[in-house]
Amino acid sequence: MPYQVGADLGATYTAAAVSVGGRAEPPEIVPLALRSPFVPSVVFAEPDGTLLVGEPAEQRALTDPSRLARQFKRRIGDGTPLQVGGVAVAAEELAARVVAYVLDIVSTRLGGGADRVAVTHPAGWGPHRLTSLRAALAEHGLGSALLLSEPQAAAIAHASREPLEPGAAVAVYDLGGGGFTAAVVRKVAADQFVLVGQPEELDLSGLDLDEVVFDHVRSAVGPAWDALDPTDPGVLAAVARLRRGCVEAKEALSADTDVLVPVRLPGVDTQVRLGRAEFEEMIRPAVAETVEALHRALASAGTSSDELAAVLLVGGSARIPLITQEVSAQLGRPVSASTDPKGIIAMGAALAARGPEPEPATGTLPLPVGSVLAGEEATAPPAGQDTDAPTWTRPVLPVGPPGTRAGDSWRRLVRPVVTAAALIALLFAGGMALANRDGSGGGGDRTTTPPATVSSTTTPSTTAPPTTAPPSGAPPTGGPRATESRTTSPPTTSPSTTSPSTTSPPTTVPPTTVPPTTVPPTTSPPTTVSRTTPPPTSVPPPTTTPPATTTLQITPLPPTSSPTAASTGSTTPGASEAAGVTTVRTP
Repeated sequence: MPYQVGADLGATYTAAAVSVGGRAEPPEIVPLALRSPFVPSVVFAEPDGTLLVGEPAEQRALTDPSRLARQFKRRIGDGTPLQVGGVAVAAEELAARVVAYVLDIVSTRLGGGADRVAVTHPAGWGPHRLTSLRAALAEHGLGSALLLSEPQAAAIAHASREPLEPGAAVAVYDLGGGGFTAAVVRKVAADQFVLVGQPEELDLSGLDLDEVVFDHVRSAVGPAWDALDPTDPGVLAAVARLRRGCVEAKEALSADTDVLVPVRLPGVDTQVRLGRAEFEEMIRPAVAETVEALHRALASAGTSSDELAAVLLVGGSARIPLITQEVSAQLGRPVSASTDPKGIIAMGAALAARGPEPEPATGTLPLPVGSVLAGEEATAPPAGQDTDAPTWTRPVLPVGPPGTRAGDSWRRLVRPVVTAAALIALLFAGGMALANRDGSGGGGDRTTTPPATVSSTTTPSTTAPPTTAPPSGAPPTGGPRATESRTTSPPTTSPSTTSPSTTSPPTTVPPTTVPPTTVPPTTSPPTTVSRTTPPPTSVPPPTTTPPATTTLQITPLPPTSSPTAASTGSTTPGASEAAGVTTVRTP
């Protein structure tokens, strides 16, 4: 029969639960002892080196307690072996023997081995302790066992009875025999919970509360207690039975208002009464400490009590009424006390061992695992936290509204530059189109402004029939063109003689034959091209020009067609003689 088993390795007791029949049946606690469903987490070393586990070990320790190892769970991973009856044994080896012993009992009762095994551990364990435990389990054939924290297992068991939505947070208050732990877990998917924040642990356990009852009984016995012989095996066995009676009395006070503790010692046979109110006053300071630790765990998880979907009380001592009252009052909300606080973790482990439940086909995705709070960086888990188990953090939130996030500043700088470049490109394309249209035969004047590095002005010219000068050595060509005038200040290397200019209007001179005057072209490209249409008859007022101004007048020639020359709109040096160009120097 296929089944999965979950083992809760406790500091004082170990429990086991099995999941049989799939998800239709809830997990069940497997009875491991004759008088209790749990077995003591103890190991006894026989003189021949044989190790006994559980109830047999506890029975043998009644007469020889020096050979008994207990409370070794907290020593796992410390590297120092324990001396058990003169034999050095590592704490993780003792723990693995207890788990193997429990699984042997389960397989005997169910007629075969489990398909999968899950073993729980404290929430604050880090990778070193987990690695040590896993290696010890592998020595007993359990290397493939699933390891999960006790708060996670408790939350899984609770969610199997009271479904929780993804993202729901659960606080776990665990007061067991090995210590106190307060932790917050959050559901990320079906049967999957992750730790949130840093678990809080106290060196306070149910054994300390047992000791409170034991001290009360010992004080009631009085001087007869001091007369006992601590080396007498009969006395040691009687004291061990008395301690067990104190534990039962503490548990009975969860339901009764007072109890009677039987005292059977050599020379002493009596009963000691203890009331619940008296017991609660004794443990009230310790309970207040645990509630403060729970508040710290909530603060570490960034969760308030109002955000919690449930508060779980687990562990053998969690059934004490004072704990329920104080936790509920301090958090301002009801709490959930399990009917079986000792077995709830084992049942959750059994559910985890059978695997996660398939996600419902609703399109709802689980919360992301591994994201960070806004403004925070991803960091390593806090010291001591289990790094094998995943941890939950909130999804990343926007740091600010659009326009204030990182990277917006350079976008604001680049955007206007790109816009300006696009406008310049459009203007340049338009200018080129106009120039091409004019060069292909369109009428009009074109005035070229020289670069700023050359001192020059453009003198308005009178209206004259347009002509075009052919290149030097070519027959006269050209068609009717608009008059084009260009005024250029010659560079310093020009051979022409310059003289100071005076203000005078331009004068039209009939064509005469004069020696050609070469005007060197300006080598710098024009920076601005503008298209203007001068008035047909009016002449602008004369302007004052810098020295050495030369005016070129182009006279009409017999019409011929020369598209190339007409489109260039320039005068070739050395062609002025053939074109009938007259140079006029203003005095």
